[in-house]
Amino acid sequence: MYLVLIMNQKSDDSSRGIGVKKAKEEKQEDLGKHIGTKVVHAGEKTNPLTHGVVTSIDLSTTFAYDTAKEWADVFYHGKQGFAYSRHGNPTRATFEKKIAILEKGEASVGFSSGMAAIATTFSTFLSPGDEIIVTDRCYPGTRHLLNQYFKKWGFIIHFVDSTKNDNVSKKITKNTKLIHMECPANPTLSLCDIEAIGKIAKEINAKYVFDNTFASPINQNPIDFGVDVVVHSVTKYLSGHSDVLGGATVSTTADRDEIMNTAVYFGGVMAPFDAWLSIRGIKTLEVRVKRHNENGQAIAEFLEDHPKVREVYYPGLKSHPQHKLAKKQMKGFGGMVSFCVGKSDDDGGTFLNSLKIIKKASSLGSTSSLAQASGSMIYLEFTEEEKRAIGINPGFIRFSTGIEDKNDLIEDLEQALKKI
Repeated sequence: MYLVLIMNQKSDDSSRGIGVKKAKEEKQEDLGKHIGTKVVHAGEKTNPLTHGVVTSIDLSTTFAYDTAKEWADVFYHGKQGFAYSRHGNPTRATFEKKIAILEKGEASVGFSSGMAAIATTFSTFLSPGDEIIVTDRCYPGTRHLLNQYFKKWGFIIHFVDSTKNDNVSKKITKNTKLIHMECPANPTLSLCDIEAIGKIAKEINAKYVFDNTFASPINQNPIDFGVDVVVHSVTKYLSGHSDVLGGATVSTTADRDEIMNTAVYFGGVMAPFDAWLSIRGIKTLEVRVKRHNENGQAIAEFLEDHPKVREVYYPGLKSHPQHKLAKKQMKGFGGMVSFCVGKSDDDGGTFLNSLKIIKKASSLGSTSSLAQASGSMIYLEFTEEEKRAIGINPGFIRFSTGIEDKNDLIEDLEQALKKI
């Protein structure tokens, strides 16, 4: 309990800015109207010293000034600049501007992982005794964080089936301080009504946090529907090449300042090289996600018609129970497809082990197609009852489509299905 009380203390540094610019952000330069242009140019400027068109990697951990006062003005009094890289770094700042613009927020914080972003955000807005409402279809790492750590620190967590708005409303109490949703959900690709839950959060003045990793800002912008803080695992679609571990939050400037103050003392900020790789990855985000969307739709339609596939979960299918909601809040349906093969987890394992092009690996959102089986790779800590409750049935496969040719991927799936 003592640890949690320390976490939630408001340090004097939060009012002094700790190197975070407190004034209103400068007016954004003309970035073009379309997101395909913004992913390339948002947050970036030509280097005034070298005239290089590519953002530089600034690896410096500390920054010197001509006088002690100049340094103190930046570190303690909110003057624009950099003093120590845990508090702010030029390369990370460019990444933060870029993702904030893409997600239609005011400001962002770059983290060392998606879990660092989630843990820091929850810790910023919660105190012992507060209640949290969380979708029961959340990322298993988020569930583990809440069950194994936040519960023993005095937080009360309610996991709900967020496909029905009433399930959220029924768990509201005077102590509800935060609602956390994820949509499309991991791994069953069920949806929540982002806007309706946003109205619920606003009515009770709860902070509305939303994990947009699966959709990416190309397919969905949760802030448009009333979300306060958007969270990303940058490791996935944003960086896109399985070579970066990172996270991010996007919010108002006021919320960003609070999250950043917590991040400074938790220490899980994004390193400059990871920020640079993420900037580089985002430049092709729209092109990649369009290919992910195309592959996801084609593969889902193929699987839906296959006799050895019992169930297919993909919001772009007309058979998806929330297809109309997906069309309302999404601009594309993504590259994640989940499905059940054969009759058992053993059949799922046989299918997975028979894949040739598609890699057997964790994570998602990469240029390479990746697949996992619930019976042999994921959710091993869940009981059978827990898995069934969130829609994970025997032979369950979570498939992240890459950007390979869809015909080669379908051929690989076809030959593997013949083995069961």
